[in-house]
Amino acid sequence: MEKPRVFYLLAALILLSVHPPCRADVPAPPAPPPPPSGYCSTIYNELWGALQAFNVLLTVPPTWKPVAGGATRFAANLQDADANTGPGLINAGYPAGVMTELQEEKALGVQAIMIQVGFPALYEPFYGSQANLQPYLDFYSQVAQAVKAADLKLIVENDALLSNDISGGWGSALNSFYSTLDWNQYMAARATMAATVAETMQPDYLVLAEEPDGEAKNAGQPNMSNPADAAQLISGEIAAVRALDLPKLKLGAGFGSWQAPSGSGSLVEYIAAYVALPLDYIDFHLYPINTEPDASLIDNTLKIASLAAAAGKPVAMSEGWAWKMENSEWVVLTGDFFRGRDPFSFWAPLDAYFLQTVEALAKYTNMLYAAPENPDYLFAYQTYGGTAANGGAANCTCTTESCSDYDIVHAEGPLTQTANSLAYYSTAGLSYYSQLVAPPDKTPPSTPSNLTGSPKYTSVDLSWDASTDNVGVAGYNVYRCEPPALGQSCTGVWIANTASAAYTDSGLAEDTAYNYQVQAFDLANNNSGLAQTFSAETHKLSPYAPSNLVATPVSATQIGLSWSPPQNSSGLSEYLIYVGTSSSNLQQVASTSAKATAYNDKSLSPAASYYFGVAAVESGTTSPMSPLVYASTFPLPNPPTSVTATASGNTTIVLTWQENMVNKGLPVSAYQVFRGTASGVLKKIATVDSTTFTNEPLKPDTTYYYEAVAVDTANDASAPSSEVSTATP
Repeated sequence: MEKPRVFYLLAALILLSVHPPCRADVPAPPAPPPPPSGYCSTIYNELWGALQAFNVLLTVPPTWKPVAGGATRFAANLQDADANTGPGLINAGYPAGVMTELQEEKALGVQAIMIQVGFPALYEPFYGSQANLQPYLDFYSQVAQAVKAADLKLIVENDALLSNDISGGWGSALNSFYSTLDWNQYMAARATMAATVAETMQPDYLVLAEEPDGEAKNAGQPNMSNPADAAQLISGEIAAVRALDLPKLKLGAGFGSWQAPSGSGSLVEYIAAYVALPLDYIDFHLYPINTEPDASLIDNTLKIASLAAAAGKPVAMSEGWAWKMENSEWVVLTGDFFRGRDPFSFWAPLDAYFLQTVEALAKYTNMLYAAPENPDYLFAYQTYGGTAANGGAANCTCTTESCSDYDIVHAEGPLTQTANSLAYYSTAGLSYYSQLVAPPDKTPPSTPSNLTGSPKYTSVDLSWDASTDNVGVAGYNVYRCEPPALGQSCTGVWIANTASAAYTDSGLAEDTAYNYQVQAFDLANNNSGLAQTFSAETHKLSPYAPSNLVATPVSATQIGLSWSPPQNSSGLSEYLIYVGTSSSNLQQVASTSAKATAYNDKSLSPAASYYFGVAAVESGTTSPMSPLVYASTFPLPNPPTSVTATASGNTTIVLTWQENMVNKGLPVSAYQVFRGTASGVLKKIATVDSTTFTNEPLKPDTTYYYEAVAVDTANDASAPSSEVSTATP
């Protein structure tokens, strides 16, 4: 699908804000604008008030005792690895963006990473074969290994994929598959996939089910709306996973904090059903934080924690964000509508306050982990463009380019990927970092090592070994200078910052020397030392021609060529050989490898003059031809003269001849003798190095015919001599 226009405009705005002249390290994001007047400020004020009231509540010690679970691990959601992305997960090159997002989230100071891998993303019957499933298994195995290599805990949430949501990426195939499963089949399938997730990803925490109301809707399984049935499904998953004997894996399951507090299918009933299971902890989601007539939805988190504690179980939050809605909009508008409001930059202070509130809630309840949702907004927001004319002022949606919820939501992913690649963070992201990294970090990253590169005509591709840091490397400063000659010292000028350990410096001058250094930085702008300088020289746009071309006659049909390689021959792939009988009509006749600096043309005519040229091919571009040279082939030897054949007995004939020198020819080195018993039908019988030959034994009384051929030192043969004959007695 074509990217919405809004992406390109917003990406350009980010690039402008990140790359002013002489800027380095993590750029300070612009201050968020105030919330728009009117309807949006009503939402803003209601949500801010809800957070304030809840934080006051958290100042009062609980009347219940939270279950000790150790220090809370604050996490980030690895959004790019969310299985709701769809088949794009296994596209070539996609994992690189996931790894960049992982690096930038680690730099925030998180201790864990949460990944949503919903059913049936790793369930073989959904794909029809193990071969079709395997790329997804490989992807999630690779991502899980990267999280562990980053020394972070891994949380995996195994819920149900979104089937009727603008964030879902599987299309109609998902609904079609869901419709094939009855309740018993669905429970069995969920248990099978839970075991596959556990075995493939080896997480530290596995959420077996979440948001039973959402799963009932997405998967078309109304039994999930019954706490007892939902618990039955989870019980099957527990058995399947425990059979793998993964002793360090902790299992949890949960629900949204917005579940109705009382009545059939209430929050209390779900809690009671889940705490009776052999789960290690109870998980929950926190999205709406509004105050409703029957309860404060954010206050329900304390009900969950208190009832779980009463059963001896700790709690955790695998997803949480403040949905942007008025109190009166709850159960009136859809989640898609709220997602379309989330990306606007004026929400940043509210989002930061929400993250601070989550931290306070986590400490209040002794959470195992807290993983806020919507990590995109830790890096990039979009500009609000709602007006009376486009309807955005009435419903708090619209960018300056689009009022489509789909466009707004789907513009955020590429925009965030751009921000990740440039080590760009939003004010909400920097606020989250300040929460997690205290006291302030003063330890710089290690110095990048093994800086190297590959020059092109107007660019240089750089790469280096990644640095390490006590919290996490946010990115690298790239410095460039133009020395008088390669390797000479000069003061580098900052040209870019990049999150990856690679950078392409483009827009350079051809045939020019450049020096480079790189420096790692973290989110506190602690800088490493400078890497050892790497020097490179860009190619000449039109490659240099080979030089010192020499043409040397070898024989009557061969001329040998030799030459010197061109200057700055990086990227040299081959040489092209040209030949012609005049300087104006040369044609390519051959090519040689880049390692060859000689060639023999063996298809020429005797005693003829030829012109030669050689061109070099570098990185697909052909150089001008070398200065032309010419040479003439040697003439063929003249045939021998004065050939005589004399019988000296009835079985012997003696042949003699004279050498016939040719002007400017090669010396004759041998003679070939031809014989036959019929005129014109002769075969070679000998090669001699003198002008006489004795032919024996022969048949008596027989006539023999002879010719002689001269052969020069290049093995070129003359035409035959005149034919002579004689008979033995």
